[in-house]
Amino acid sequence: MAVIDIHNHFFPHSWPDLAARYGSPDWPWIKHTEPGKADIMVGDRFFRHIYSACWDPEVRLQEMDRASVDMQVISATPVLFAYERPVDHALDCAQMFNDAVLELCSRGKGRLKSFCQVPLQDVDAACKELDRCMRAGHLGVQIGNHVGKKNLDDPGIVTFLHHCADQSAVVLVHPWDMLGPDRMPNYMTPWTVGMPAETQLSVVALILSGAFDRLPISLRICFAHGGGSFVFLLGRLENAWHHHPVARGKCEHPPSHYLNRFYVDSAVFDQRALQFLIGTMGANQVMLGSDYPFPLGEERAGALIRQSNLPRDAKAKLLGENAVRFLGLKAEANEGRNKTEAAGVASPLAPEPGQLTYSSYLKVPELLELQRPQSSPTHHDELLFILVHQTYELWFKELLHDLDAVVANLQRAGVAPQSHDEVYEAARLLRRCTEITRILVEQFTILETMLPTHFLAFRSLLEPASGFQSEQFREIEFLCGLKDEKMLRYHRPTPEAYASLKRRLEEPSLRDVFFGALEAMGKLAAISEGATEKERFEARARAVHELYKDEHHHRDWIDVCERLTEFDELIVSWRLRHIQLVERIIGIRMGTGGSAGASYLKLTLDKKFFPELWEARTLLTE
Repeated sequence: MAVIDIHNHFFPHSWPDLAARYGSPDWPWIKHTEPGKADIMVGDRFFRHIYSACWDPEVRLQEMDRASVDMQVISATPVLFAYERPVDHALDCAQMFNDAVLELCSRGKGRLKSFCQVPLQDVDAACKELDRCMRAGHLGVQIGNHVGKKNLDDPGIVTFLHHCADQSAVVLVHPWDMLGPDRMPNYMTPWTVGMPAETQLSVVALILSGAFDRLPISLRICFAHGGGSFVFLLGRLENAWHHHPVARGKCEHPPSHYLNRFYVDSAVFDQRALQFLIGTMGANQVMLGSDYPFPLGEERAGALIRQSNLPRDAKAKLLGENAVRFLGLKAEANEGRNKTEAAGVASPLAPEPGQLTYSSYLKVPELLELQRPQSSPTHHDELLFILVHQTYELWFKELLHDLDAVVANLQRAGVAPQSHDEVYEAARLLRRCTEITRILVEQFTILETMLPTHFLAFRSLLEPASGFQSEQFREIEFLCGLKDEKMLRYHRPTPEAYASLKRRLEEPSLRDVFFGALEAMGKLAAISEGATEKERFEARARAVHELYKDEHHHRDWIDVCERLTEFDELIVSWRLRHIQLVERIIGIRMGTGGSAGASYLKLTLDKKFFPELWEARTLLTE
């Protein structure tokens, strides 16, 4: 299934001087500031920085490829609506930009479609321009959520929506000209607060006025930005409808009855918000919308959906299936795919829609979305710092996966001491663990290419984050046998990590299981409950010593011992390189997590996972 973004915008590279054309001030115009960059001005007032993706289809297609988006449906930026202007000026302006977006789409290799704009202040003019645009190839229309003081329940606007249904033109409602400007002059609150409120007002107006009861069910209408604050305040509307007759307006049913009459896009920027949106609207009523290519849009379109815990079929609906139905694109989508294949873009082995691809299997777009520098403007080396530490965490995940398998194999070996397969498998996996840890040690070399001044440029933004807080590394320590219950308190803020560490603390460690297997083999005499830690340690070291003294019969177990020792040695090397890196970069400063920095790390050098294996070497020299 194609991935389709139904909410994104454009500006042409240039357009006529509208103020001169119409003889009135404060029209939008474009000021190119440097190659590939421009400012949108409204009269003398700055409106927005933009870049070449707004007008250059090649740039747009490259960025779509990077985000794994197959198709965009492009619409104008609402500053171009001109609803407050004379109808003839607004109509001429609409025609100009409607033709411009079609020209842009014509160079989009079949992957760009468009919504038109209309002079919504005049119903007849709006209907005529819609008809012209539908004949020209637009899929529907983008409208603002109000015209002056007229909300969407205005009789004229409802008439226009009825005409859209008759013409099979889909409607995208976008907020604009936000309410309360005098109370929201700062902090971009017209966009962050006003826009969601405007969109909610639009939805509520269509419901409570009874417009949805009168409009044909064939009307396909979508509200941008997840429907604004509507779904989050639906309970309040519902409660008012049931308990206060005046709040019922003219609608025949409670507000929740109308959720299947409209769509919303996914531009909510938060996983919890997306989950709540789907839980309220249903997975069939939400479509990918990115607000590309503007700063308040999704940085990599579709990443929020792909990274969610939604079921695979729900993700498929949000990413494309719902848009195909909403836009009536099924035949065109297949035709576009056939054209692409005919042009040689896809190989004969290209997967069918819905089949696994390299990118979908590895979640490449989601993976590349996970690097979020904190510095602003972003410091060049912060990306390196994030990537190296994320790579550590990925390797830690694999180490836990393999070490758990080693524990399971040694447990089985303890149950069946005569079997050698489990011992061989444990040694094989431990060899992998040592090679992974060798890579972890070498990664410090990459971090050492960063100058101290470059790290210090963004270091203060990391507090209180610290490598000391790595939950997975602490889990590796607990799993191997280096358990310290006091460490749990550092992970209480993260319940899932705390629960994992608590489980590791209470279950047998790799060290316990290894010596348990030696005891089952008869190599380790049962240790009395009253034995001291020193006596227990010495008995275990002697058991390892006995293995090495009988190499002919215990080569497989000696191999396990060697791999455990090598793994332990490399972990100590990792700690040492960590200390050296910290001293090289920040000297003796405190760590960002509040530890003593390198001084604290030096205290960890004597920590070994399997000290009995090292002591056995001393016994061998006696």
